[in-house]
Amino acid sequence: MTYSEGKWLVEIHDTVEGLESEWSALTGPHNATPFQSYGFARLLTRRLVANGVGTPVIALVRSRDGRPVALFQMLRSHRHGLRWLRTDVQPSDYCAPILDASLSATDLPGLARTVLAAVPGVDLLYCNRMPSRYGERPNPLICLSNAGRLRLSAWVLPLAGRSADEIINARPANFRGNLRRAGQKLAKTHNREFSIALSGEISEADIAGFRALRATSTEEKGRANVLETKEWSALYLALLRGEGGACKGWLSKLTADGEPIAYLFGISDGRRVVATLPASKLGEWKPYSPGLQLFSETIEYFRSAGCDCFDLSVGDMDYKRRLGCEEVDLYDALFPKTLAGWGYYLFWRLKIAVRARMKSIAETKTEAHQDKKAA
Repeated sequence: MTYSEGKWLVEIHDTVEGLESEWSALTGPHNATPFQSYGFARLLTRRLVANGVGTPVIALVRSRDGRPVALFQMLRSHRHGLRWLRTDVQPSDYCAPILDASLSATDLPGLARTVLAAVPGVDLLYCNRMPSRYGERPNPLICLSNAGRLRLSAWVLPLAGRSADEIINARPANFRGNLRRAGQKLAKTHNREFSIALSGEISEADIAGFRALRATSTEEKGRANVLETKEWSALYLALLRGEGGACKGWLSKLTADGEPIAYLFGISDGRRVVATLPASKLGEWKPYSPGLQLFSETIEYFRSAGCDCFDLSVGDMDYKRRLGCEEVDLYDALFPKTLAGWGYYLFWRLKIAVRARMKSIAETKTEAHQDKKAA
């Protein structure tokens, strides 16, 4: 189905199949992450259909000359008695629409309205977990008046043009020293080895070992294990087994005397690397910090391979700061369509105003505490 309004032509699809050329032409390091790559989107859409959790809606927006300028990967859902189009779904840490670099912030409200007009039977479009920037390029969606800063952040480590020493020396001195000593102690008492494999080259034995260690470590830490959920396990296994096309799953491993003591899983599109699922042994191995050692080794592997950045993804865990990552703000934005949608939108605007105010108060308290310590 194609809808035409003003400057835009909107094609509505229920699958990404058949859109690879447009998708690949539109995505790049300036406007997307590996979560927005065609390979990941294809696997995700297949799982959404298999899971029956919602109806996928793919909006491909073209300019009047037929050139693709935007992609919205969305899901129909019902919430608060309203009919939603949502860009967020659990396995995707970043859920932003893909926008061509030629688009400006002034284009976006009209473009979003056209997408909404092209999809019947919805009240709202909700875009969530949008990064404030891709590398050095700002995300124009966060400039809109209906966008709000989330409490949660993402953490990215730039790699391009940096040496191994520059990466290491950007870390706090005490953390750097503790991690170095942990690695030396492990190497002195055990045969320590690091290895990594990309999807299609990852052995079934390592996939099984990763799943077992991930199950144990998340249980010990009291966390949910998305790797083994009924809805999403098949997606992660497909990435590990090389079914994501240009979106490659990777699995790094740290062993002691041949025994795996840490695994780290992530995805990459060749230039950008995202780490998503760590697993490490605790107990007698905890003093060695095997998980942090593996992060450090994996970062150096991708730096030496010429990748642009290593993304530790969403979540404000302290180790991400200590590894030298830069904070990337996350935003959401709401676009109303119907009268009922506008009613919810006004409530939502109040909520983000309160959220912004609470964040400002928290930052002021933090700065005051730091000034007091410095004094």
